[in-house]
Amino acid sequence: MDQMQTQATGQEARDERRQQWLERVSRELDGAEEWAASRDPERLAGHLDRMIEAANDSDVLSPGDKVEVRNRARGVKAEVYVRHVDFLLEQAMSASRDKDRLQERAELLRRVNEGLNIVARLGVGDPIKQGIKDRLDIVRQTSAAGDSTKAKTDADREAARVVAAYPHEHRTFTRWREPPIVVAIQGCAFNALDWSLGGVLLGDVENCGWKCGQPIDVKVGLTEDELHSDRMIVVRYDLEQKRLALRARRFGSVLLQVKRDCERAGIEPI
Repeated sequence: MDQMQTQATGQEARDERRQQWLERVSRELDGAEEWAASRDPERLAGHLDRMIEAANDSDVLSPGDKVEVRNRARGVKAEVYVRHVDFLLEQAMSASRDKDRLQERAELLRRVNEGLNIVARLGVGDPIKQGIKDRLDIVRQTSAAGDSTKAKTDADREAARVVAAYPHEHRTFTRWREPPIVVAIQGCAFNALDWSLGGVLLGDVENCGWKCGQPIDVKVGLTEDELHSDRMIVVRYDLEQKRLALRARRFGSVLLQVKRDCERAGIEPI
């Protein structure tokens, strides 16, 4: 009996250490997502790499935990690098219009190319990589006398294409459509069009004045009979299609719990 109690106490302590580990990771990754686009991400990337190594060496995290830490850290790193490359492209375009900044322009373009190579290694989607390449071409076609006609046309086309592509690619987790999990908001249940460990997309949601960044209370689960409570953040609302996109506020959210519910039920999300 004493041995069983000792084992139970040891497991409780281990579970508590695991939860503390995940909460610390969540806080650090949330902070990393706020990294300013103007700052070189190299130092942050090194910190995230060390986080992944520490997670791999941890004796309290499960193999699944380690994979999820690695995926989220890599996703945050990719997102930060994409924002930084966008910033460099804007600076390069500004320098391209000033004949006294040509040397600065050359250095900015060199850094954009370096950033593009890093973004590609991090597995960012093809639409974003192509968008960076297209904008790079536009910058190269722009002279100190002003935008060329071709550059102006390309810029208009690229602006529309990036707006269409980025919302679908600015994700750091694999998206699943099956099983269609249930999300309850203000007493109304919705089936998810797709979901991941980082967020969920809902359909047939009426406009309730949703605003980007708005926190809302939700209940999420495989069925309405077993729902987990949490708070999520509104990413966007499509008025025409009545689609509401939400993201988790932290690593280890209810979406991770739903993923584990799937595992216990023998369901493989696809």
